[in-house]
Amino acid sequence: MIYSKMAWFAVCLLAACAALFACESSDDFNDNGSDSDSDSDSDSDSDGDTDSDGDTDSDTDVDTESNYCDCPSVGGASAQELGMAANFCVNETTISATLSSTSPSPESGRDTIPSLGSNSCLQKKHGCEMFALSTGPVGQLDPNYATGTEFGSDGMAYIENDPLPDYQGYLAPPTEPYASCDVNQLHLTLQAPSNAEGFSFDFLFASAEYPEWVDMGYNDAFYAIMEYSALNGGATTNISFDDNNNEVEVDVNFFENPAHPCDESGSGWEPAMPSGSGSTGWLRTSWPVTGGATFDLTFSIHDEGDCIFDSIVFIDNFQWLGDPVEGGTVPIE
Repeated sequence: MIYSKMAWFAVCLLAACAALFACESSDDFNDNGSDSDSDSDSDSDSDGDTDSDGDTDSDTDVDTESNYCDCPSVGGASAQELGMAANFCVNETTISATLSSTSPSPESGRDTIPSLGSNSCLQKKHGCEMFALSTGPVGQLDPNYATGTEFGSDGMAYIENDPLPDYQGYLAPPTEPYASCDVNQLHLTLQAPSNAEGFSFDFLFASAEYPEWVDMGYNDAFYAIMEYSALNGGATTNISFDDNNNEVEVDVNFFENPAHPCDESGSGWEPAMPSGSGSTGWLRTSWPVTGGATFDLTFSIHDEGDCIFDSIVFIDNFQWLGDPVEGGTVPIE
């Protein structure tokens, strides 16, 4: 009898351990145990590992605002500060961050902010801030015909300035290079965690070219340019586009779409502006990547055809994903 009870106890103990292990194994990149330590399990020790989420502890979660690396607010507009505002945190997964522009003084077109205007749409998605890249000053009251928005250039657009990628997804881009100016870019070199299967980020694109320049064939554009050996042989590839393979500009299906409206009031980007404006509302791009892989991701915005009508993109909430990912861009709340 005693032997039977001991055997039964051993079986129960093994089952409990197996269940605990299964729970621990189910933690994804955005999960944190309810304990008070700095690892990703549910006990109270601190194992001192080095992982990939970018918060100030050593686990892989970013599930609460306090775990985002832009909390408290980062402020500033350096490459590192812009990246941190969107949760590209300074650890082993963000190898480097740099800025570039075709203009000599683009600084006013970059910023880290929690919100813009008196509305509920142009707000950070998670953490404490988002970052903005613009072809004119961030926070300008009227991006239509605004003065001083050429970032110190000669006010002329040149075809060699167009950052048009080699591919859009797995296809050639549907447009040709066009005379451009005020290119503003944040370049990131990233290394995926060993168990990652993809990543995502949220963004909102707004432009003063709406509605008068719709269907004109050349428009200001936002690209998320990935350079990754497993994607088109490492060629520059735009990974943010709609189901019709349209790049993100005023002709994209998402722009001022009543199916997912955005209130841009008080920001200068609302359609009620005297010369118009509008936005895509918030979108999320997801893309697959192999765990451990290193790749480049460049967020790029530019004026096309003129240097006067401005455009802007807000980016936030970068996440590594632990489940299989099918590349694409979709609206989000």
